[in-house]
Amino acid sequence: MQSSLHERLAHLLRRAGLSAHKSEIERLLPLGIEGAVDALLAFDQQPETIDDEAILQLLRGDSPRLQPPMVASWWLYRMLVTQRPMQERMALFWHNHFATSASKVGDGNLMLMQIQMFQRLALADFKTLVLEVSKDPAMLVWLDGVRNVKGKPNENFARELLELFTMGIGHYTERDIQEAARAFTGWSFSRVTRSFVFNRAQHDDGEKEFLGKRGRFSGEDIVQMAVEHPATAPFIARKFYRLFINDVDPVDERTVQALAKEFTQSGYSTRALMRKLLLSEAFWSPRNYRRRIKSPVEFVVSTLRQVGIGERLRQLNLSSGVGQRAVVAYLRLVNQWTRRIGQALLYPPDVAGWEWGTAWISSQTMLERMRFAEVIVPNRGPLGFQTLRELLGTEPARTLEGFIDRLGEVLDVALSKETREKLQEYLQKRGGVTALARADRTVVQGILQIVFASPEFQML
Repeated sequence: MQSSLHERLAHLLRRAGLSAHKSEIERLLPLGIEGAVDALLAFDQQPETIDDEAILQLLRGDSPRLQPPMVASWWLYRMLVTQRPMQERMALFWHNHFATSASKVGDGNLMLMQIQMFQRLALADFKTLVLEVSKDPAMLVWLDGVRNVKGKPNENFARELLELFTMGIGHYTERDIQEAARAFTGWSFSRVTRSFVFNRAQHDDGEKEFLGKRGRFSGEDIVQMAVEHPATAPFIARKFYRLFINDVDPVDERTVQALAKEFTQSGYSTRALMRKLLLSEAFWSPRNYRRRIKSPVEFVVSTLRQVGIGERLRQLNLSSGVGQRAVVAYLRLVNQWTRRIGQALLYPPDVAGWEWGTAWISSQTMLERMRFAEVIVPNRGPLGFQTLRELLGTEPARTLEGFIDRLGEVLDVALSKETREKLQEYLQKRGGVTALARADRTVVQGILQIVFASPEFQML
């Protein structure tokens, strides 16, 4: 597809990771494509040194309770500094698939537990994941599982389990939903320990009919039958295709069926499904290169990682007051900007999650994407100064063409002829390479605004 191994690895990292920084690419170069895929999938064998408790405590400050926006900021910190990007990439996928909103859950601790579950089970067996989600306290609140009791079943979770989480619309009846709801009666959690509780007295243990089978089915039985239904594997494979291969053009059904077959034959292993996808012909096809629109979180996180801010955040001294204040202020700012661009982590719009693809792009969100340049190179602050050096280089640019080439490499974007001409015109009006030598923040912000507004920068 691309002209070199370097470019192919960049494509892999954009999709399976969170950025394609040169340091990430260089670590994978000796492994080749298949080795790089396996290395990304084996993230659980790589050390992670993030001190989650320290970051959460800093974000919480003097607040008596952990609030959901604090959890969102903590998660963004992990995305920015992690050396296991696929873990966070998959957690973000599951957060959208099992969309749960803090607008109803309220408790930041419950939202934290759910995101940590997605991180822990990022590439787990799908049956295990669905069962854990079914017992997750945040989900039990979100879809009213705590209100689902014998004699008065609540159908909300059962409906979404079948419609959104496993088999998809058209493969079950209203009766199946009603019977499944009975099987989940008595599922709740302790407000003290925040752990799952099975209330036997509130459970309907009677015979049920589900998907043409009869028995005294439990919630665990329903999960197993739903996951193993023939419609589930293609439904999940199609969602993976849209997120990891192409969300602009129609899906390639041949690839979807091949992915679904691997998913089924592997015993519903997410890891096996991802390996099949990342080594597929479709993934490496030229028609799918740069054919995924960046979500707001992807836009923000990938850009910050590309310019080295993630690594600089990792290196901040969190034992000093200066470092503590800097990281808290920056994470709050980043969380604010993902919301402004259109994606508030932990607050999906509804149970179906966010609408991806072209739905991310509007005149208002494009304006905010362009204005994100103010965050990359703020008018003050050490992170902005260091980013300025990252963008401009340690040696002054000798030509505008050379600077624009470097800019494309740093930001991981193949700048179009039109964008390059806009940059040339903008810089010539402001003094050319002399303006770059002065390291004028206002000029660099203008440069970034042109890039951030370009069609090519919206794609990964």
